[in-house]
Amino acid sequence: MKRSPALVMAAALALALAGCAGAPGAPAPESTAPSVSLRLDIVEPTDGSSLPRAVRPTAMPTPTAVPPPKAWAPTPAMPPPSGPVAAAVTGQWGGATEGSPVLWFSDTGRFNGNDGCNSLAGSWVVDGARIELKDTIMTLVACLGMDTWLSSAAAVRVKGDTLHVTDAAGREIGTLPRLNLGY
Repeated sequence: MKRSPALVMAAALALALAGCAGAPGAPAPESTAPSVSLRLDIVEPTDGSSLPRAVRPTAMPTPTAVPPPKAWAPTPAMPPPSGPVAAAVTGQWGGATEGSPVLWFSDTGRFNGNDGCNSLAGSWVVDGARIELKDTIMTLVACLGMDTWLSSAAAVRVKGDTLHVTDAAGREIGTLPRLNLGY
């Protein structure tokens, strides 16, 4: 039996499209796009011609209904931190000279800063006597010769007019002096 190039191409296309499917037994990903089914039958010629032909299926599948997308609802806002620990951390720490590390803590539970190269921001919550930094985002600029220790900050603790910065393992990675008494 002679295989025509069109039949080989059709088989290759079918295999390529089959590779787009997930693993056997894996749930299909959710989609909000309309579902469209396409079926094309390719048959070998029986009349002696060299080209295969496409045959229209006898019944086209019915498109499946797509549920409407789920409505987005914002996460309820947490109340701003309060108490003596929250009051002690609010304000600017560091940043006495151009390019030196700096952190600003607002009384709304947000913080932002700069390590002299990259900017960072996130939220903060009181955890006993320490302040835990949450949801931290940071730019990732490569700055030669810069000490970017602030990028590892996970928590801070106020001791007098010094902010002690610790990493996720609880190791102190640096300190920043208070530069003002609030926003």
